[in-house]
Amino acid sequence: MHFSTRVGIVGAGVVATVGLSATAALANWSSYISSWTDGDQSRRWADSAYSQVQFKGCFAQYGTTDSVNIQLNRDISGLPDAHYDTKTFTNCFNGSNYWSNGEWTSLPSGNYYFEATKVAQGGSCCLLFVDYVYQDTTSAD
Repeated sequence: MHFSTRVGIVGAGVVATVGLSATAALANWSSYISSWTDGDQSRRWADSAYSQVQFKGCFAQYGTTDSVNIQLNRDISGLPDAHYDTKTFTNCFNGSNYWSNGEWTSLPSGNYYFEATKVAQGGSCCLLFVDYVYQDTTSAD
């Protein structure tokens, strides 16, 4: 196989992958978290301009502090992912009816996910449980 043929095949594969991810719809979703530790990641979603993550009813097993740091990331194929501000969630640890909220604005279009960068005191010591997770792509609500 000649070099130009290989480049064409690789290029076609990249175009197909981008085409598939570009068709992903903007979507809000809800879920829960069970047994997360530092470095665990959420599902991906397509977004542009604004993203919000909310937790309700948090618990950090083995934690000596009641907090979790959440970082928003943009998934970039073939390159390091882009990282955005880290938010510290504490209010959701006050009981099952308390919310913590993180908002990110002026985001470029892309596929996003959030990551727990520090659960309680960090260092993979602790397991995070969240009764309700809500991810929102619309700032109008």
